[in-house]
Amino acid sequence: MFSKRAFKMLIFIVSVAFTSQFQACKTAEGCALEEKYQIKTDKDGNLSSKRGKSGLFSKKTKKKMKEK
Repeated sequence: MFSKRAFKMLIFIVSVAFTSQFQACKTAEGCALEEKYQIKTDKDGNLSSKRGKSGLFSKKTKKKMKEK
């Protein structure tokens, strides 16, 4: 019949297919993450022109980089 490896692969494929169905959002409600990470717009619906600040380097490191 099936070898152990083929049986394990079959179980894996079935479980992935089964669990992927439950990760969708409910109908007509929207996702919380979708609303959280939505692009900000002004009152007219235009995209925001504000630029964010990167927290990649500390103030001390930025100052050292400007000096060089």
